[in-house]
Amino acid sequence: MLVLLGAVMGIKTWNAHLIAQGDAQGAQRVQTLWDTAEARRNADEKEAALRAMAQQAQAQAQVRAQEQAKQQEAERIAREQAQREQQLQGALAAATNSNRSLHTTIAQLNANAAAAMSSTAAPTSSSTELDAATTARNALGACSSRYTDLAEVADRLAIQVTGLQDHVQMLSTTPEVAHDF
Repeated sequence: MLVLLGAVMGIKTWNAHLIAQGDAQGAQRVQTLWDTAEARRNADEKEAALRAMAQQAQAQAQVRAQEQAKQQEAERIAREQAQREQQLQGALAAATNSNRSLHTTIAQLNANAAAAMSSTAAPTSSSTELDAATTARNALGACSSRYTDLAEVADRLAIQVTGLQDHVQMLSTTPEVAHDF
């Protein structure tokens, strides 16, 4: 009985030892799997963070490139607008000089006609014709001045519309704005 009791106690001790050894091996296996999974998760998170940072840097570079392109386009539009304005000023100066020359010629012709009228005792029909010619020349001068003023306004409006169209076209080629038009 004592032997039997010793054998049962030995078997129970051996069994407890095997269970403890199995538990330790199982715990070690689970811990290894856990550590491997944790390392993989950390590596994936780092890789995802690096990808996100690279995408963010790329997006920022694209935004900077778009902003730079918009700035260059705005500068080009401003240069072209200034050139058109200079051309308008040149054309306006030429038209003003032509008008001044026309008015000078009209004044000279009117003075010549008045001198011719006073030096001779012209008949009334000749006087009426000279008055009609003077009136026509004066009307031509007034129309020329008005036409020049109208052309200046029209040219300024054309320049303004062209500048606005260039600006709108620049905005409509910008991806985030193109949806809005």
